[in-house]
Amino acid sequence: MSHALSSTRPLPFEQGPPRFDVGLAPIEPQAWLMPDDQAHWLAPKNALMDTESDAVFASITGSMPGQLEAAQLVATACGQSFDPGEPPLFAASRLVSDDLVLMEMCEGAWTNTALCLCSPTFFSAHEAIGKSLFGLHRPVPGGDPGLGGRISRVFSLLRDELVLERFNWTVQWSDVRYTPDATPLRAAATAAALDAARDALHVRVERQTIRRLPQTGAVLFTIRIRLYRLADLLCDRGLAGAFKQAWTDASPDVRAYKKWECLERHVAALLCDYAGNP
Repeated sequence: MSHALSSTRPLPFEQGPPRFDVGLAPIEPQAWLMPDDQAHWLAPKNALMDTESDAVFASITGSMPGQLEAAQLVATACGQSFDPGEPPLFAASRLVSDDLVLMEMCEGAWTNTALCLCSPTFFSAHEAIGKSLFGLHRPVPGGDPGLGGRISRVFSLLRDELVLERFNWTVQWSDVRYTPDATPLRAAATAAALDAARDALHVRVERQTIRRLPQTGAVLFTIRIRLYRLADLLCDRGLAGAFKQAWTDASPDVRAYKKWECLERHVAALLCDYAGNP
């Protein structure tokens, strides 16, 4: 389900094409998880967690103290409690639209020790669990060791109470949030007629945050997904110009990594349709 753009929230493509950099900025701790502007996702998210718990959640031995501290922090931020009968990070994930990823220092590397991933942008919980920052960023151009190393240094230097935020974006076919595998979406886009683009093309925005857990020294990484129907955005002349510029300026390695080839003709047709907006 996609939602209209809030006029107070800039979209990341207004700052240009996707980039493979850290791009983190501090935010006020009270703005970390609340208000949850994607709370409409909570009911379907919880239903997904009920039916696909083995697919969306993974953890490794020894992660329980970090999970518990993360869950307590999330619950406090939400003003709620979590179910003590479930793994703590899983239970805390029921309270927010965000996906929760626990990173801990293991054998000298920041490593994913637990995660609940209900809105994955084309990867699964079981692909991520147990991987270091370097392994997680290996598919990204320049990600290993470059980007992975820079993020590792940020993690190691995080101060208590400091919350850092960054945004990422892509374009996808459909408004589906649970997308561990993009293959079906890309196949649908490849087969679709151009007139399907108006309803199907969506800008997928990831709002990511990190904060240190003071007791265990773990880092909690959160991901909140927002979906915007591209045709709706293009009705705004300013947004249409910004998107066209960002899309056009995206480098070949960005386009290849995000596998935009199957969307190129659809985006071009939609931009043409809206080129005459007043």
